[in-house]
Parts: sequence; C-alpha cells; structure tokens
Amino acid sequence: MDEYVMPFVATAMVEGGGRGAERRKPREAALAIEMLAGGATYRDVSKETGLTFNELSGLKARMGATIEERRKQLAVDGLDMAEKLRLLVQRKAEMLAEDEGALAKVSMKDLVISYAVGVDKGMQALGENKVVVEHRGGKPTLEDAIKAIREARESLQKEAIEV
Repeated sequence: MDEYVMPFVATAMVEGGGRGAERRKPREAALAIEMLAGGATYRDVSKETGLTFNELSGLKARMGATIEERRKQLAVDGLDMAEKLRLLVQRKAEMLAEDEGALAKVSMKDLVISYAVGVDKGMQALGENKVVVEHRGGKPTLEDAIKAIREARESLQKEAIEV
C-alpha cells in the first residue's frame, strides 16, 4: 500500500467523524477511496484492501464527494499527460519526416493506423465521430453463401403458386 494520502482525502476522512472503515482501518479506507476514484470495482478494491462490500458501500456513501473530487483530479492528470505525449509524438513525427532512412523503416500499416487513430480522436473531441466501425472475424465461406442461396430458394418455392 502506498503511504501517501492526498491531503484533502485525509482531511475528509477526519472531518467525517471517523465512522466505519475510516476510523477502524484508515490505510485501507484511503486506498479504497483512491481505487474507487480510479474506477476500480468493489471486487478489486475488496481484494486489495480486505474491506467488505458493506464497508465499501458505507465508505462510498460517506465519502462520495471526496471520491468525485479525486476522480476529477485524476481526469485532469490524465489529460495533462495526454497533451505532453501528444507533443512528444508530434516532435517524433517531425524527426521521422526529416530522416528518410528512419522513415523507410516504418511500415505503412503503422503510419496509417497512427494517422487514423489521431483523426478519430480529433473528430471525437469535436463531437463529429458518431459512427463506430466494428471489424469481425469469421467471414462467411463460399459454402455458407451456397447454403444461404439454397435456403432462400426453398423458402420461395414453398410460397410459390404453381401455374
């Protein structure tokens, strides 16, 4: 377990009157708050902290505002990290564009996938991407097509009227 607790989490635990897990198991409660804010499931939090479902439910009920505040901090941290990585990727792409030898070693597939992901995320950020394309394996075989045609013919013949 991490020994560091966000100051506002510790303050909220103390100001909450020290009920439940916050009082009896403060280290576990602090870790649970951090994990819940990070999106962990009750099962994962329970496994890591030893707190029961009832203890976690009570903790979440009492510390909901604190968990939400921490969640917002984590979101800001994630976006900050994403921006830093975006700038690094941009620099790396510029370096690659200037070095023909290095560019020749990069596969077209890697470039196209990177480009597509970048465009997709940019369009999502603008609210423009509303279509999800799903690629599935298990393409139909020729035998599947023949079977489907045969079944369609049989179905039509059952409904047909002899003349």
